[in-house]
Amino acid sequence: MSKRTKLSDVAEVAGVSTATVSRVLNGNERVDPELADRVRTALAELKYRRNRLARGLRQRSSSLIGAIIPDVSNPFFTDVVRGLEDGVREAGFMLVLCNSDEDPQKENDYLELLVDQQAAGIVLAPAGSRTPGLAEALDAGVRVVVIDRLLEGVNVDTVVLANTEGARALTTHLLESGGRVAHISGPMRASTASERVEGYRRALREHGLGRRDEIIIESDYTVEGGYAAMGRLLELQPRPDAVLVGNNVMTLGVLRRVAEAGLRPEDLRIGSFDPVPWGADPDRTVAVLEHPSHQLGTVAAELIMAAIADESHTPHTVVLPSGEIV
Repeated sequence: MSKRTKLSDVAEVAGVSTATVSRVLNGNERVDPELADRVRTALAELKYRRNRLARGLRQRSSSLIGAIIPDVSNPFFTDVVRGLEDGVREAGFMLVLCNSDEDPQKENDYLELLVDQQAAGIVLAPAGSRTPGLAEALDAGVRVVVIDRLLEGVNVDTVVLANTEGARALTTHLLESGGRVAHISGPMRASTASERVEGYRRALREHGLGRRDEIIIESDYTVEGGYAAMGRLLELQPRPDAVLVGNNVMTLGVLRRVAEAGLRPEDLRIGSFDPVPWGADPDRTVAVLEHPSHQLGTVAAELIMAAIADESHTPHTVVLPSGEIV
């Protein structure tokens, strides 16, 4: 069986974006006539035929919202998605969930798919500080809300946590018991990681400490990354007395590595920016920030509904408090 021609194939031959191809297929008169002719020529050359199922989905596109999330297995994002789904369902929309695995290419593939299906809106937790495929979605008229992480160079509704203040508060909590506090951060391409590093540094400065007192190991928001980073900290002499971990998934790896090393709770204090799953290590107390994760999802739903309902909607950023230390 021959491979079905995709919009991206047509766009490549015509030298235009997939959004432009989509507009031509749907009779949008705002497309430049020269570009439209190139698209039609490419469609004929590639013998492109619209899939009946895809066309049916497009006819119902006003009810489709796509959510692109870095890690659907992360309890934080699970709670966010639940809040998002509750909000869009109440407004009569359906949510389609996409898992990017922190992979920018996979993220862009999903963006292209959602544009192809003419989703009414997209809620995106980006893998990095830039997402090239987002421009095409916006150009095609798809409403977008960015959550959890900031994006550079785009003017869209955004909902984030107060990362810097939260990390400062948690680091301060660890410093109050004395000793050296290390930080295992997420990938610095993500605004969440860079902001939490800044919060860690602020807390050190407020305690009269400087850059020479910093111990920062960059990781990747995975269990394996947390495990490996904790292994590096255990090799230091002297070993840190406490560690601030940039998210709950890395904290699981940290707990595993600490248990293997036989460290007692009094040997190493642990702070996690996100709550860890119950029972992760019943013998160890972890200081965590309780985030309004469900609220983050419901606010994103409110913003995407407002943007869809009003073409003159002005994008803005909502910063939610990072929560209490428990």
